[in-house]
Formats: sequence, C-alpha cells, structure tokens
Amino acid sequence: MMQLVILLLIIHFSITYQCYRYASVKGYPVKVFTVLGCVPYFNLVVWIYLLFLPELEPFESHPQNQKQPL
Repeated sequence: MMQLVILLLIIHFSITYQCYRYASVKGYPVKVFTVLGCVPYFNLVVWIYLLFLPELEPFESHPQNQKQPL
C-alpha cells in the first residue's frame, strides 16, 4: 500500500513540475499554473490545457508601424 502512495505522489509531483515547465516556456503566469497543478486530479486538466495553449508573444515584439483599425 505504501508503494502505491509513493507512486501516486511521484506522478502527482511530476505533473506539477510539467505544469510549471510549460507555463514558464509558453509565457503564462508560473505561480498560478503551478498552484493549479498542485490540486490533485485537477492537475491533469491544467496540464492538458497548457499543452494546447499557444505561446504568448511579448508586447515589444509587435511591429510598431502597423496602424490600428478604426
């Protein structure tokens, strides 16, 4: 029984780490997604959500010469 608990904890913390890693790579708030990744069973939803989110572009990388539509 103890081995099962240890296995589940290892899986849980590895998913939490994946949530942290994907949030930091894609530019999303790391603390928010790490905390959400710490919630048992909800962390799988957050992890899958982060897999399909697009990467955020920094505001400075947008071209300045484009005109705003009216």
